[in-house]
Amino acid sequence: MYKIIDFLFKWDRLRDAIFNEVDWQNSIIRTLDDPESMKTVSAMWCEEDGWHGWTVKDDGTYYFHDIPEKNFGDAFDIIVLKEIDKQ
Repeated sequence: MYKIIDFLFKWDRLRDAIFNEVDWQNSIIRTLDDPESMKTVSAMWCEEDGWHGWTVKDDGTYYFHDIPEKNFGDAFDIIVLKEIDKQ
């Protein structure tokens, strides 16, 4: 097993990419484990058809917006700000 690790970590860019991925996964786990963080969690991403996203409401339910929006600002207004106003 150590031979595989030594082989993979021989390249700086690959080693950095592996550590960045592990750090990203750990940040997700920390966020999911922290009830205070889960009150403000939301995610947005761009696909070919537009911006999509989701957020968590105060009562713990998810709001998933699957209708593509043309720009990030419109998606943010709908997904985050309007859901905050409803609460």
